[in-house]
Amino acid sequence: MVVLVPELSFLTGLSDLQKNSRTVKEVMWEMMQSPRKHYMRLTSLLQQIRDSPEASQELERWGLHLDTNICRTQGHILPLERINLRHRSFFPEEDLSWHREVTKEVSISAISMNSWLLVYPKRLQQLAKDLLAAMRSTCGAMGMQVGQPTVQELRDERIESYVKSIRSGLGSQEKVQLLVCITPRNRDDVYGAIKKLCCVQDPVPSQVINAQSLMGHPGKIRSVVQKILLQINCKLGGQLWGVDIPL
Repeated sequence: MVVLVPELSFLTGLSDLQKNSRTVKEVMWEMMQSPRKHYMRLTSLLQQIRDSPEASQELERWGLHLDTNICRTQGHILPLERINLRHRSFFPEEDLSWHREVTKEVSISAISMNSWLLVYPKRLQQLAKDLLAAMRSTCGAMGMQVGQPTVQELRDERIESYVKSIRSGLGSQEKVQLLVCITPRNRDDVYGAIKKLCCVQDPVPSQVINAQSLMGHPGKIRSVVQKILLQINCKLGGQLWGVDIPL
């Protein structure tokens, strides 16, 4: 039993219910504020503290004084870095994203998936087929090749079933490049068991995919699969992009 002191414990992250609602968008909207809005919020807070007798007295008791004039300094705008792929180079957009380019161009070094294991519950059979089809249709643009996997279909979704099936699959082949597992929902216990097995007991690169992330309109699924392939390429030793670093 692990006993936690409530006063020393803090909840981190969001629950699954909150992740599926507008909460995530609202949190991101609050976090991704422009410098000007950050400045306005901070000056407003300082003004409220100064106008509050209770807050001012508390600060004086501590021997603290907060200046309402935020210190200004000269800022510098750095030039954009050139992103290099295998056959072309480009400058990122103003939001510093280059997902579109790296999913439509060949990476500097791309590793093909020739010997890999796919594990999923039986009720997610169609989703697994859709995932494989999406991987094959999008991998070519990135310079990757996705071969036919060895499939392990689970009768249930228990942790023991995942572990037993993975061990069986890894033991039946001489060399497995990658293990791909589809889980029905975001379960930390299943994820932890899979990662412990693949990182400690039978070392092999692994990719755990939450089935909910693959559900939706085709455009969303394609985008998710592209990001998964980028992660897999890195885990197999590939290199996605580079920048010029002068001496």
